Amino acid sequence: MHQLTSSEPPADGVALLFDNPPPAIPATAVSAIAKERFGLIGKLQPLPGERDLNFRLSAGDGTQAVIKVSNLQDGAEVLSMQRRALEHVRLVDPDLPVMRQLSCLDGAPWAGVQDGSGKEHLVRAFSCLPGRHLSAATMSLGAIQDLGRQSARLGRDLRGFFDPAAGLSLAWDIRRVTELLPLVPLLDGDWRRSVVSASIDDFAHLALPRLPALRAQLIHNDLSLSNVLFDDSDQVCGILDFGDLLHAPLICDLAVSAESMWARGDGVQALAAISAGYSSVTELEDAELEVLPELLRARWAALALLSTWRSQRYPATAEYVSGWQEGLWEMYSKVEELGVARWRQLVIDTVRPGAGEARAAGLSVASLTARRSRLFGPALSPLFYDRPLHLVRGQGVWLEDAEGGRYLDAYNNVPVVGHCHPRVVAAISRQAALLNTNVRYLHPAALELGERLLATLPQELDTVLFANSGSEANDLAYRLASSFTKAKGAVVTQFAYHGSTTLTAALSPEEWKTAVAPRHVALIPAPDDYSGGHRRSDPNWVADSAAHVERAVEELAARGVGPAALFVDTGWSSEGILTPPASYLQELTRRWHEAGGLLVADEVQMGFGRSGSSMWGFEAFGIVPDFVTMGKPMGNGHPVAALVTRREIAERFAATTSWFSTFGGNPVAAAAALAVLDIIEDERLIQNASVIGRRLADGLASLAERHHSIGDIRGRGLLIGVELVRDRSTQEPLPARGVVERMRDRGVLIGSTGPGGNVLKIRPPLVAGEDHADLLLTALDRVLTEVEARS
Repeated sequence: MHQLTSSEPPADGVALLFDNPPPAIPATAVSAIAKERFGLIGKLQPLPGERDLNFRLSAGDGTQAVIKVSNLQDGAEVLSMQRRALEHVRLVDPDLPVMRQLSCLDGAPWAGVQDGSGKEHLVRAFSCLPGRHLSAATMSLGAIQDLGRQSARLGRDLRGFFDPAAGLSLAWDIRRVTELLPLVPLLDGDWRRSVVSASIDDFAHLALPRLPALRAQLIHNDLSLSNVLFDDSDQVCGILDFGDLLHAPLICDLAVSAESMWARGDGVQALAAISAGYSSVTELEDAELEVLPELLRARWAALALLSTWRSQRYPATAEYVSGWQEGLWEMYSKVEELGVARWRQLVIDTVRPGAGEARAAGLSVASLTARRSRLFGPALSPLFYDRPLHLVRGQGVWLEDAEGGRYLDAYNNVPVVGHCHPRVVAAISRQAALLNTNVRYLHPAALELGERLLATLPQELDTVLFANSGSEANDLAYRLASSFTKAKGAVVTQFAYHGSTTLTAALSPEEWKTAVAPRHVALIPAPDDYSGGHRRSDPNWVADSAAHVERAVEELAARGVGPAALFVDTGWSSEGILTPPASYLQELTRRWHEAGGLLVADEVQMGFGRSGSSMWGFEAFGIVPDFVTMGKPMGNGHPVAALVTRREIAERFAATTSWFSTFGGNPVAAAAALAVLDIIEDERLIQNASVIGRRLADGLASLAERHHSIGDIRGRGLLIGVELVRDRSTQEPLPARGVVERMRDRGVLIGSTGPGGNVLKIRPPLVAGEDHADLLLTALDRVLTEVEARS
């Protein structure tokens, strides 16, 4: 925009190069240049601009272009830098929606046109990007977060680029705002002059001395809302105008993008959203964070002073530049109401909640990761994501990291009624303040919990035993099955997970690092009718798939082991999330019972209404298992679990063994579980799982119509699997890890599953709503577009 120099100042006393209006070139001359030099023919529509003459050219065939006649002071060196920067961005990040500069018919980067005084201006043509401008007041928090994300993404793309012309001096360089002080008298009113002067003074003393130590590179420097386009889903689809490129501190880009957030009624949330989006790509450094408040106020000062000066000096641009002050004085008023010092701390706490405490305690992601590795060693499963998440709070379907980034949780099944549900928190707190002890003392909470659980199950299942985790419940199920059958043999699917105790780890081939099953365990294929050994088109699919259990019995017999327990995760969540017909599990159960074994329905994943049709996953198959096991979703994450079985099985076990879990079903755990049951009923979460699950399934089916990488979609309620393939005809797996990582970068957490690691696991809390489903679908659409472009 305006370039500063030490040359003779204009009449108002401010040393401003570019002290002239936009080029005075007739539209007919511009139209002729467009036709003759660029081969562009169409109708010209004037576009607003501060110092350049801009037009949108619309051709008869519907194509459009932007024609830009540059100010005299924009020389060839500066325009060449801008062109090279655009080309660099398109090379390193071809999916980033930036303008493309069009060459002349003869390959030249620009043409020339003379004004009435005979001075030549350079004329460029650019592609015209689709989209719409949004105002700070009306844009959604999702749009704001994506603005921050794309601002950081552009900065990341430019970090490997430099041009000698990047050292130019611009009035819109925040570092030079002190040179605008002579313009302060142009402002109306003592209050406006006072707050702007104070902003510049604070910047000069608190921020300017720190800037040379910050990360610096070529930056866009003007990614404000006037230079950003959004699509109908409120995602950035166009980045405009590289006319203010310069070498400056990287944090200045965030300050520019966030300049108008404080004008909103939810300014704190808006600032949190844009900074979270930015930090999801480029993590802010502490030194950058500490100068951000002063950078924001300095940017406001520049907007106030330059728009006022420009309006008075060049009235023809007044309507355009006066828009720079929209919401400006309201933001200054809010700062004054809070007090500058308090506002400054609020900005820091908003952008990175707990930043001061985190620094004091050394709680950076890197330091925490190193401590974790040192303390826990290599046996513990690795962290999620290439850039691990340091989570500090959760609410409903949302998780928040230590830097204020918000993530839609579509992965964690344990908080079944949502993170930190206030009724669960209150129940735990209330009972913990009264009593917590073991079940060898009488307490009505455990009894009520047992009665209410049994009321949801078939009447044959009449006995409940409490534990602390799903692993313990499955461990106990195996012991009771072994006692009842007087055998040791167990059968599980080939990639199952049923726990982490010694007994249940032997039943969890997903965790095995070798393919050798223990002597008492036989494996059967999961009922995968898409990429498994038996396909859904096979007429004998059910019989052929169920027959594997008979072969497993024979395999165990050959080792001298009889059948005791068949464990079935009723969502087959570790096997890629499968939905076989009811007749499959009916036939499997019949054959296993005939062999003398007992069936364990592992409901840790699918239980408590996740299927959207019933409380328990096994109900969809029309069977009654011998055992039902439940895990920590039962208490929304509080340690509580249960095993339900028939009285005769429990009596046989009790005849030879007593069993006791010190804190299984303790009063606090029972209070948490009772609250979960109340919430599921009161908030109609089973029905909600059905409605939102259907919305997700329909949306995924729509995505599959335009994304060839989606091979199969399956699931029930809010447990959904999306199998990714490189080619639908060959079903060659496409690893899901890259999609999961990119979804995280877009603020949505999902997982991966299946033997090939190519199935997306979508498993949100049951309180997820339509907006959350739509957010997930929009993010996945964009991520799959990116992934398919690179595969």
